[in-house]
Amino acid sequence: MKNNLTFFCIVILSGCVSTQPNTSLQSNTDTNKTALHSIQSKQLRVLMRELNDLMFERMLNEVQIDRQRRYRTKEIVDVANKLLHTIKYIPNALSELPLDKEDQKIFLGLNKKLKHQVLLLKQEAENNYVDAIPKTTDQIIETCNACHYIFRASKPQ
Repeated sequence: MKNNLTFFCIVILSGCVSTQPNTSLQSNTDTNKTALHSIQSKQLRVLMRELNDLMFERMLNEVQIDRQRRYRTKEIVDVANKLLHTIKYIPNALSELPLDKEDQKIFLGLNKKLKHQVLLLKQEAENNYVDAIPKTTDQIIETCNACHYIFRASKPQ
């Protein structure tokens, strides 16, 4: 069975071997400038066709990447809207937290900062500023972590 598979692969691959005529430019007495130009012209057309195929293939990939990027930014906008909806309820937690006036200012300041960062993230996604999105996301995470560190660490265990 293994030998049959090997033989089959060899037959298939031998059919794929290119048998192009030798187009090397030899100095024959029969070859004149017109023939040389014709050979070079054919080679140039083949190379240009290959280049065109490669560019078209690359462009398809870029189009596909662009579609996926637009889809992802729409998802980011949806998540940002949900975050904005949730952020407006964060100040309601103040009534349950034993914070003095200064800590309340810090808490509300972090909430305001978070809201501003999420709005910025939403705008970046809507405007397709994909290079800015990771930085803004990192800032949002830092703000959340700072608030949790300050106000959860002070809670009695």
